[in-house]
Amino acid sequence: MRTFIFLTLLCFNTSIVFCQSTVFQVWNELGVSGKLKKDFSYGVDLTTRFGSDGLGTVFPQLSLKYKWNKYVRVSVDYRLIGKKELNGNMLVSHRINGNLQLSYGIKRHSFGFRTRYQYSFNTTVGLYESEFDQAFRFKPSYAYDINNSILTPKISCEFFYNPSPGNQGQQFTRLRYYAGVALELAGPHNLELGYYYDKKIQVANSVNRSILNLSYSYAIGEGKKKESRKGKNARFL
Repeated sequence: MRTFIFLTLLCFNTSIVFCQSTVFQVWNELGVSGKLKKDFSYGVDLTTRFGSDGLGTVFPQLSLKYKWNKYVRVSVDYRLIGKKELNGNMLVSHRINGNLQLSYGIKRHSFGFRTRYQYSFNTTVGLYESEFDQAFRFKPSYAYDINNSILTPKISCEFFYNPSPGNQGQQFTRLRYYAGVALELAGPHNLELGYYYDKKIQVANSVNRSILNLSYSYAIGEGKKKESRKGKNARFL
């Protein structure tokens, strides 16, 4: 609990210290998920990101997840990324994610911590980009289930670390924090609306992002039970 509070405060305090230019974007996530066996599940989703010049990034993703126990989940993702360059060309790369998700609940409080290692193939040419190149990512999160309400407020903060040697290597390069609310809908539907502030650090004259995010997911085979859907979104880790 103390570690979670410390990391969250560090994230918000760092964002205040650095004053940089900011652009506005809209991110949308549309996904489906289902079970393969008792402890194995899959997810398929499509994410689009829009800025002032229209569609900037699009990526479909396929995920496989294993539930080790009620506290630990591991998963692997494959992502095909299309990223628009300044000249209008769409460059394509491939990325693999390995995820370890820890979660713990106390009454209506839910605490989580995700560790991710990502590795990209055919990366775009240019400066290191923590979202599209090799990186370690650490994400503490918290959610509160409001009594007699379909709303579940959430906050998280994600730290991006570049493990590569060289310029900007072996240091934290990005912070991304989030505040949002999930709607606990009956049946297989799940909807979440939130706000990200995405911030580069250790980089001079960087441009940060102010992001409105909307996620919708559909769970194949789910009935009308809501308790099994709480806390999930289109990308279920």
